[in-house]
Formats: sequence, structure tokens, C-alpha cells
Amino acid sequence: MIVGLVILASLSQVTVNSAAHAADQKIGPVAREEAGRTASSRIARTDRALLGRNDTEPIPVLVKLDHDPVASYRGGISGYAATSPALTGRRLTGSDADELAYAKYLEQRETRFTDQLTQRLPQVKVRQRLRTVYGGMALTVPANRVKDLLTLDSVVAVQKDELRQPLTDSSSQFIGADRVQQDLGGARRAGKGVLVGILDTGAWPEHPSFADQGVLGTPPTLSRRRPCDFGEGFTCNNKLISGQAFLDSYLTVHETETYTTARDSDGHGTHTASTTAGNVLESAKVFGVERGPIRGVAPGAWLAVYKVCGAEGCMSSDSAAAISQAIYDGVDVVNYSISGGTDPFTDPVEMAFLDAYAAGVFVAASAGNSGPGEGTVNHLSPWVTTVAASTQTRAFEATLTFSNGQKLTGASITAGVGPAPVVRNGKCLEPAKAGAFLGKIVVCERGGNARVDKGWNVKRGGAVGMILFNPTLQDVETDNHWLPAVHLPDNAIVSILDSAPDLTATISAGVKAKGRGDVIAGFSSRGPGGLALKPDVTAPGVQILAGHTPKPTETAGGPPGELFQAIAGTSMSSPHVAGAAALLAAKRPEWTPGQLKSALMTTALTDVVKEDLTTPADPFDFGAGRIAVDKAAQPGLTIAETAERMLRYADDEVNAINLNLPSVNAPIMPGRLRTTRVVRNDTNQLLTYHLKSADDAVTVSPAVVTVAAGKTASIQITISSLANDAKWRFGSVTLTPVLGGYPTLHLPVAYRPSQGLVTLTSKCTAERVEIGDSTECRVKVANTGYEDASVSVSTETGPELRLASGAIRKADLAGVVPGIPALSKVEDRRFKRLAVDADPIGDEEILTYDVPSFTYAGQSYQRIGVVSNGYLVIGTATSQDIRFEPPTEVTKDRPNNVLAPYWADLDGTGADGIRVATVQSEGKTWIVVEWQVNLYGTDQTQVFQAWLATGAQESVRFAYDADALPNGAKTFAVGAENALGKGELVSVAPSNDVAVASSGGRPGGMLDFSVTVTGVLPAAHAAVTTSMRSDGVPGTTLKQVKFGVDAPR
Repeated sequence: MIVGLVILASLSQVTVNSAAHAADQKIGPVAREEAGRTASSRIARTDRALLGRNDTEPIPVLVKLDHDPVASYRGGISGYAATSPALTGRRLTGSDADELAYAKYLEQRETRFTDQLTQRLPQVKVRQRLRTVYGGMALTVPANRVKDLLTLDSVVAVQKDELRQPLTDSSSQFIGADRVQQDLGGARRAGKGVLVGILDTGAWPEHPSFADQGVLGTPPTLSRRRPCDFGEGFTCNNKLISGQAFLDSYLTVHETETYTTARDSDGHGTHTASTTAGNVLESAKVFGVERGPIRGVAPGAWLAVYKVCGAEGCMSSDSAAAISQAIYDGVDVVNYSISGGTDPFTDPVEMAFLDAYAAGVFVAASAGNSGPGEGTVNHLSPWVTTVAASTQTRAFEATLTFSNGQKLTGASITAGVGPAPVVRNGKCLEPAKAGAFLGKIVVCERGGNARVDKGWNVKRGGAVGMILFNPTLQDVETDNHWLPAVHLPDNAIVSILDSAPDLTATISAGVKAKGRGDVIAGFSSRGPGGLALKPDVTAPGVQILAGHTPKPTETAGGPPGELFQAIAGTSMSSPHVAGAAALLAAKRPEWTPGQLKSALMTTALTDVVKEDLTTPADPFDFGAGRIAVDKAAQPGLTIAETAERMLRYADDEVNAINLNLPSVNAPIMPGRLRTTRVVRNDTNQLLTYHLKSADDAVTVSPAVVTVAAGKTASIQITISSLANDAKWRFGSVTLTPVLGGYPTLHLPVAYRPSQGLVTLTSKCTAERVEIGDSTECRVKVANTGYEDASVSVSTETGPELRLASGAIRKADLAGVVPGIPALSKVEDRRFKRLAVDADPIGDEEILTYDVPSFTYAGQSYQRIGVVSNGYLVIGTATSQDIRFEPPTEVTKDRPNNVLAPYWADLDGTGADGIRVATVQSEGKTWIVVEWQVNLYGTDQTQVFQAWLATGAQESVRFAYDADALPNGAKTFAVGAENALGKGELVSVAPSNDVAVASSGGRPGGMLDFSVTVTGVLPAAHAAVTTSMRSDGVPGTTLKQVKFGVDAPR
């Protein structure tokens, strides 16, 4: 699991003796591919990890062809009219003449492609054709022939057909949905006329949450019959109107599945569907105890179920095919509680969601359950509403009472048990032997396997109850356990049992209790992520009571026969947002997906705390905040973007900030950055708002904006900071209405003061001057990026100073050509253990260190990221640079700029960890990084080092202990990559030290000039400010030198 912890650590210093550096060798570059011509082709990227395999194993992939799918086609081809609903204003039906004509055109293009495919690669099998969304095909291809697909006409990208995973009452009232439900004719009818599509593990169709209660009426008819495939014995009704399985790709890989229909054998899909739009139910019994009443967020909405997940997960091509079908079925809102989307431009599902957005479909997706580490969030696309998880105010609790009178409180929805003897069993990872725990309550530590599986394992040994505890303070869950159980929030039980090991205990039955709402769940994945601010919002995702399948096939699903469960995850929070969108769509059917998203974000509540229960949450925890559906129903103004502009700018690092989104995200904020948002008045009244920023670094203008009914107005947001420290900061822009009856709106702002790829420095020879005296200020502009850049530089002063020369300069600067690193063995050994304290590191973690300046691949750096899996990322790194499986060859995929002494699946848990120090040797100062970590799942410690010479002369060495060489990993790599993914990786176990040397590099262009500054008026705080604009950097880069001006002596 990627935790993504980033720690800034300091350096210690130690001196050792070592040998000299040895000779080098190099390897040539990797080929590039051309971009496509159509809009959807331009943003599609090949997953280059697919290109390095030499085996013939058949693997599933998707090829993006150079054409736009039906949902996004905006015209431009002679004889074929536009079909995108974003342009035509009409839903796709599958029977429209223009749609049929363009689909026929796509079929012809596919035929030309498959003819060439059959001729050149006859062993490739075509699995699915994706014309409505994505614009490509799903194939099965021998792994060593994937790269050959890129040589075929019309292929612009090859992408993984990945196996994704599903991410796992009163919550409806908590988010304000009950008030909107009443406005829509009462709870049972709330959402009527809106069709919600659930892409998940299917649904249990006979569940009472999906029964026809006689209030919704007949759904709209289609030109074809709606599929209703839940197996024999069930007929769809006016609530659950459709069900279809999309498992073609899944079954080619996994062959078997309990139900190959839309029926759910897991419970995940039944839970998400009933949370989104489940009926109003008076009764919801769990283990025979009444836990109701319950209802979904939009009980009056119709449901269409698309089973895209089998027991092992969910294939990307199956999900894309389901999205296509959902569009033709007339779905208005989609819930997708499944992982993925960390790179929207190599993810076919995210690209299909963009087509759905263009077709008028709102998509809610789970943020992921890999928190609280930064940069762990899923679904980075701005066209998807990404949902974090937080608590509600209803909880289920039980009391654990020991025979010595001590008590602990935890979470439970099971029956009680006891008194009984208490025994410990570690993490309860394996099924116990019969009789091992007969009549006992077993204590299990969280982690290592599913929580419910722990109870199953100890029950096999005769246990009568389970106490599950968290090793550190974390969320507690109310799973359907196999035996009476209580889940404790921390490890307080350890000290109790240490002091009194022979205690008995009683677990009370779980009961409803008042909990603390608006606490971010510890598991909820966090930003930053990509060019948009993510997640977008948060919603309840802890102890959510909703439907379950009565026949789960896995032990983790709990005992059979239960129709309800109270579980946790961003899988549970996303359906709240999907249901909220369905309510809003019923109330405002003319709104676009962007307007629905805007209403939910700008009205969200921000009084939320982190998982420590104290620290205020920030936008990387909750986006705009926790949704408040009653406020979102009448926001007054909305801020929405078109699919066309998202296609154009979503992957543009300079211009993405100008997308008209209800948030502002500036990962590069070089000094001053301005962006505009266009607000639309969605009422029939003239509205006036006062605009204000809560952060001095963020300003907004005008101070007052008035917008006529149905019209738009522009507001400008400016971020200014000279900090340049690369630390994320947060702000907020509020719009307060003058007219009553409308909520105050807000836009979250995240910015990171840091220069872009074109950098600016300014230094002056003196910090004080006398009136009439002059000093020289030297200005340097350097292009550190790989593309050529045009720059315009100007220098200004206040009245205290006068510029005598050189105020304005312009230039075109060539891009960097990085050196290509290569490996060579050296006979002498440099390894010697560092005599400094280790920094602990866990599994799938990265530690970031600021270090003395060193040179790699011809570039200077002062920061390294040390990854637990045995490699360095040179420069700034995030958790997105963590990868446990080493590549088989150098690629452009992240991570890049890598030095890998021993890249393998390693884990610092239970080992010393990482040591980093400066070392004096051979007349040089070296930065030495030492790993002491274990092979994952073992206690086999691996020790090795990376040596980096400080200064301008590049010298890199991998050093190994001759008596303890790293070994035992099934797959590993040793090597080096530059920032463009060029270099050398080998899978040869190290026996000698390895030298890394780079050749062929060239620094980027530089503009270097001086300006003369003369003192004019006495001042204690004067300044010379240099500003730089470049086509390769968003905003204006600022550098300020402060002066004192003295009167003549």
C-alpha cells in the first residue's frame, strides 16, 4: 500500500576512507512517439511501462486511435455532423441519424486498423470496440509485441487495461439531503426523473432498497429494450430499471466469476447503489438487531447497474464499455467507487469519463483509501468530482469491560459476548487450529489482512469473540464480523494486558451512539494531485449503513444472510455525492455536470478537522469541504467549464490554472499569478456579491460584482508571494450575497510559491548605498526545462532608487539537453557503514532530504527523495514516484531522474531504515545515502549505499558490502535514468561497486546581465524588483533585492 509519507530530514556528517572513481560507459536514447491530431488523441499518452517486456504472455491493453468518440466529436470531418451533446445540446440515443453516420465512419476506420493489425500482428485478439467513449479498442497482445502496436496507422497511444479495485440512514440527513428531499415531493420521490448509473460489483436485485414502491412511474422508453440481466428469477421494475454485466475483458484474464450477470456476490455494489439511491426503509436489521430506518440520498431516482468488477477487481476496458452503455441508456449521474485515475492521460477510464462529461453525465469517484500520506489521491481529472471521506454524527459503539474494572470503548455492530478469558494472537493472519482459542476472546492487531478475515481466522480456533485494536490512533469500523467483536481506536489494550495478562472481559452489544461528525477519515487519500485541486469535496464515509448481498463469496464479506452492513471507505462517501448530484439534477435538470459540481463545491462546509481531531482540515484533505446539499440546491452562482476547453488545457502546465473550475490550484506560483473565473447567475433575480479573500497573499477583484439573471461576470484572482520555498499554502475566496436566501460561496485556493522551469535570480554588489552612489545588480535567467523558452525581463524600483541602465531585456533560451547516465563496474570498494542515526522508513514510503549542491546528468540539484524500494529520485519527488516493481528498461514513466543501487520490493518496517550523511573522502565532500531495509514480507535485510559528490563535477557511485551483497528479490534492477527517461537499467545482481557517469548533456540557455541602481532618496527599506514572463512558466516570476539608502555622510 502506498502511504506516500514525505519527511524533510537534516544531514549529519561523518568521515570515512574510500577508493577512487573508475571509468564509464553509455547507452543510446529511447525512441519517442508523435502526438495525435484529434482533440482526444492529443491528451492520450502511452504507458511506456508496457514497452519493456520481452516475454510472450498475452496481456490486455487498450489502443487509442486517432479519432474522437461519438460523445466528444464536435464536427470538422466533411460529411459528418457533430455528435457531442456538449455542442448539439441533445442526448445521445444510438438511433440519431448523425450518430449512426459518424459511428459507421468510426467502424470503417476500425476496420482499416484491424486489417493492418491482422496482417502485421496476427496473434493479437480484438476484445472490445469503444466508439461512444474513448475512441479505441481493447486488445489482447503478446507482451513483447506491444511496442509494435505504435507502428500501426492511427494508433496514438497504448495503455494498460488495468485491474482496478473497489474502494471500500443518518448520513443523508447529515449532509442536508433531507431538506432537499422534502422540496422534491418527499423522500420517496426525491430524485424522480433522474437515472443513476452504478459501476461496481453489481447489485443484489431482490434487496428491499431496490424494490418498486409504486411512486416512481415508468422510466423513459428507448429505441431498444433496456437490458435486465440479473439471472433467472428477477425482472426489473420501476426502481431498478436495468442491469448488465461488462466482464468481457475480466473473464479473458480470470475465466471464472460467481455471477456473470449483474448480480452482486461481493456486497460492495449493493452498498454503493443503496447509498446513492436506495429506497426509504423503516427496517434495516443487522444480526437480528434493528438498525433502521435508512434511506439513500436520492430515494426517488431510478437505478441502472453496470457490473464491471469481478472478485479480483475491475478491468479498465470493461468500465469504459459500461460508460458508453450508460450514456446511451440516458444515465444522468454515475458513481464510480473504484480506484484509478492517478494519470488521467494514460487512463482509458478517465478519458471515457471526459466523454461522459461532454455527453452531460456527472461522475462522482472515490478519492482512495491510501491516506493520510500526501499525494495519494485518485481520480485527478478536473471533469470528475473526486470525493474524500469524513465522519457523520451517528456511530455504533460497544463497551469492552475487563474483570479488573477497566473499560474501553470501540466500534461494533455485532452482538455481545462474555465474560471470557482474553488472549493475544498477533495480527491473526492465519486460520487457527481447531480448539486453539476455545471459549476465548482473542485480541488481534489491525493490519496485514482484512479485518473481517481476522475474526474468521480466530473463530476457526473456537474463539467466541474478537478485540481488534489499531496499533496507532486510526478510524474504527463496524464490519459484519463472524463473531462478536469490538474495534478499538488505539493500542491502549496492550498496556492493560501487559500489566494483567490473565484478565477476562465482556464485549457489550453494539448500539447506536452520537459520534463526532466532520472528521476526515485517516484512510482518506490526500492531495496534492496533478494540475487540479484534489480531492474536490468530502462526504460521510465511516460506518455507513446500507445494503449488502446475503450471499457473499469471500470471507471478508462476513457471514451470509445479512442484507445490511455498516462499512467505511471513500467508496461509501462517493455515493453520497452521486446521490446529491441526482437530487440537484432533479431540481435543476438544465444544469451541466460542471454546474452540479460547482454547486456542491462552492457551498460546502469547511468546519472540518483532520484525523487527530484537532488540526483544521485543509483543501488537500477535503477539497472545498463537506457537501451541504440544501445549500447546493440554490447556490445563486455557478462556475463551470466545458469539455472542449478541458481537452485543450487539462494537461497544460502553464494554462491549466485558467480552466473555469470552482477551485484554484497553483503547483507553480513563481511570484505573481492571475487567473479568471466566470460566474453565471442561475436565478431569475439580479444578484450582487461582496468578494473577499481570507489570505493576504490572495486578492480578488472587483470587490463587488453584480450579475443579471442568466448572465455571467468575470472575477480575477491574484496570488502573490516572494517566499519561493516550495511549501504549499491555502487560501479561500468568498462571495457573500447581498440578497437574503442565498448561501455565501467560496473557492478553495492552493498554491506553492516556487519558480518554474525558467528560473530567475538577482543579486546586488551592495545592500546599502548613499544618495548619489550606484551599485550593480546582476540578473540571471536560466532555462532548466527541456523545451526552448522565450523570456521578457524587466527591473523596477521605487522612488528611493533610480535605474540607470538595463531595465528591460528579451531573449529566446534553448532547452536543456540532460546527460545520459551509464553504468560501469569498479573493482575497488567504497562501502562503509555510516556512523549516524537512521531515519525510520516503512513500506512504500519516501523521505525527502535537502542536501548540499551536487551534479547529476549535467544538472545541479539540492534535494533528493529516498524511496524505501532502493532508489533515489533526484530533485523534488512525491509519493507518485514510489513504485515497488522495478521496470525492465528505462522509460519516460514516473519515476524519472532515478539512481537505483538496488530497486526491488523492499520494506523498512522492522529494519533500521535510511541513513544520510556528508562524508569527506579523496579530497571531496560526498552525500552518502545508506539503505538498511528488508525484502518485503521477510526479515532478510538488504544494505547498500549511493554516493554523490558535491559541487559542479559529477561523480556517482553505488557501493555494496562485500560480505552482505543485496540478494533474494525475485525482480530487481540496478541503474540510472535522467529526467527524460534515458539511461541504463540492468537486472544483474551487484557483485562490485558500480559507477554512474553521464555524457552528452548541455545546459539550457541563459540570459545574464546587470543593471545599475543609484540612490535618490533616504529609505530604510527600498527594493529592486525584477519580473520575468516566459511562455514556459505560469504567471510572473519575481525576485526582489532589498536595499537601504543613506544620506551622504
